[in-house]
Amino acid sequence: MKSTCTHADHPTLPAHRPAQSGELELINELIESMRHPEALISEIAVGAHFIGIRAEGNGAECVGLASTLGAAATAEEKRLLDELPGTSLARAAALLKTASAFAISLGAAALNASFVPPPDLPNLEASSIMAEKGKHGETVLVGEFPFTDWLREQVKTLHLFELRDIPGRTSPALWDEILSRCQVLGLTGTTLITRAMAAYLEKAPQAYTIIIGPTTPLSPVLFSRGADILAGCRVVSPKPVFEAIRQGMSFRDFKKLGVRFLAWPRPETVA
Repeated sequence: MKSTCTHADHPTLPAHRPAQSGELELINELIESMRHPEALISEIAVGAHFIGIRAEGNGAECVGLASTLGAAATAEEKRLLDELPGTSLARAAALLKTASAFAISLGAAALNASFVPPPDLPNLEASSIMAEKGKHGETVLVGEFPFTDWLREQVKTLHLFELRDIPGRTSPALWDEILSRCQVLGLTGTTLITRAMAAYLEKAPQAYTIIIGPTTPLSPVLFSRGADILAGCRVVSPKPVFEAIRQGMSFRDFKKLGVRFLAWPRPETVA
């Protein structure tokens, strides 16, 4: 089962998204945890659906992705894209704290480029983990994924939290109540850029939580916030992937060109 989220490209998402206190606190913690903040940006690929950033520092090549959620660059942000190459990932990641939708995604891509997942991660599939954990309780899936229908058949109860009014969606009026009691939470990484990740993690502390998708930051900070699995990805062939991003291809289409899925379980040392 693949973990490409279709929740992201939603035309009614606000273009102006200021971060409230809880979300801003999480963003600051993520930026402080960057592994290669001083790596210098060498390339930025922008498309209709994704942003990719490459950087180099201390002999390491850093590559990160983030969904645009359909946001387009303003004239000022287009100038910023010309200015960022040669500057640090830390500078670009700080854009996560701005309110403009495109700049937020640009900051997320820079943030993600800075992290290096541990080597030799176990071969785990996010959907299979959710299916196993949800056999006897309530499972929440935030964002529609290709495996949604399959997962619904595997778990006792599946609640789909979606911004779009689609068949099978749980009424938003019930979301907080369900979050307070669910046993499993599958959370799309794009909630970082919709300003909702901290809130979801806070509202379901009892849940076994998996953060899923290419926008997921591979930062241990998320373990301390309640995540049990970070199911993100690593770009192993940047050139074809970045070309596909510029052509406007979706993640579902370009992932096979050089993206490897990975699942990082919570280290035993994290409380």
